[in-house]
Amino acid sequence: MEYITTGFYLLLFIWLVLKLPFFRDNFVSKPYIVGAFILKVAGGWFFIWLNNVYYFNSGDAVTYFKAGKLIYNTLFEDPLFFLELTFFPNARIPPQHLNEIIDTIPSWSDVRSYTAIRFNALAHLVSFHVYPTHALFGTFMSFTGLMALYKTFTAYFPKRAIWVFGCCFCVPSVVFWTSGLHKDGISMLFTGLMVWNAYLLIEKGFKTRRIAALLMNGLLLLLIRPYTLGLLVPALMLWYIAKKIRPVRPLLFYSGAYVFGYAALSLLSLVSQKLNVFAKLAEVRYYFVIYKLGGSDIPLSLLDPTWQAFLTELPRALVNALMRPEPWGNIDLMQKIASAETLVFSMFALFCLVFNNLRQLPYRYFLYACLFFVLTSLMLIGLTTDNLGAIVRYRSNLLPFWLSFWGIVLQLPDKWMPFGKKTPKNELQPNPTDYSS
Repeated sequence: MEYITTGFYLLLFIWLVLKLPFFRDNFVSKPYIVGAFILKVAGGWFFIWLNNVYYFNSGDAVTYFKAGKLIYNTLFEDPLFFLELTFFPNARIPPQHLNEIIDTIPSWSDVRSYTAIRFNALAHLVSFHVYPTHALFGTFMSFTGLMALYKTFTAYFPKRAIWVFGCCFCVPSVVFWTSGLHKDGISMLFTGLMVWNAYLLIEKGFKTRRIAALLMNGLLLLLIRPYTLGLLVPALMLWYIAKKIRPVRPLLFYSGAYVFGYAALSLLSLVSQKLNVFAKLAEVRYYFVIYKLGGSDIPLSLLDPTWQAFLTELPRALVNALMRPEPWGNIDLMQKIASAETLVFSMFALFCLVFNNLRQLPYRYFLYACLFFVLTSLMLIGLTTDNLGAIVRYRSNLLPFWLSFWGIVLQLPDKWMPFGKKTPKNELQPNPTDYSS
């Protein structure tokens, strides 16, 4: 039964990728898009196998799957119980009639983990309780988010579609970590859709359905990854403002805006303890350092909840999140693979930094929005996380932004082009196709 169910849904999702207009593309043919989806499916099933090998309880995804089954079982006891547990707020004092049930369900007080459990509970309605099928659902969701991000980049830079396609669908960390019905895969869906809907609003005009879609995706992202939403919204707002005012120096515009934002947060931290973001981040760091112990932890000292302490720590946080793990030392096989990937990506970014055409590119206001979203997210990860495995996992959702940015700005010298062919001046001009659907 497990193989039949999984095979059925695999064929169903492949059919959807082939038939739905959202997955049509002018630059990459259908076989490659389907191949990218199958690669992602393989990544999701490899995720299952590796978690069974490395973790005693098979990881968070299995916990969410089992907890979702507990909620599903209440459907036969009282359908209202199922509806309340699936759609009503958690992290509150449990109603008396749900006390016994909630005692068996983990993460009631954690909105993010419980949101992943909700998705699994809904999946149990049609999955026949087959765990690999749940991985398929999550894989299709994250693939949709990546497709939305890919469409946004290629709408601005159609000539770099192959670069962006590879950065979105062929990066090992992205294929592995964002495949499955867990927080990373779900958040990839809503992040990509938010960027896509923001593009439609900014470039195609404000419409009610676009605004509603953006708000709905933002709400769901808030439930699964609130810090991602908190860093994505400023980038989207600056993207819109920069599009309207067309600053002569967009890098200076974005840098000034983020410096102003940090100054505002610093001022608020002095006005009220409740508004002290640095205190909340210091608590998160304390939790990771003291309670979340793992085999790949790195030494991090506790931070004072002040803007000065965090400002001093920002460079090291960025290095930790962007360039670690290193390919040396006594590390296991998984860390060696992650370190090799990190080294390749670091060298690629350095190469693109040397040979870049950023100042001559159109639509830099979009590229800088992506860049600053990634940098601020990496800083937050480095500030709060002391585990290399967690760092690699958290930044997997950022790699499509990061690598696509560098792939677009790369400009090879003409003498390196085959047969001396020079890059035409309009090589990165916008795609005339109207992506208004």
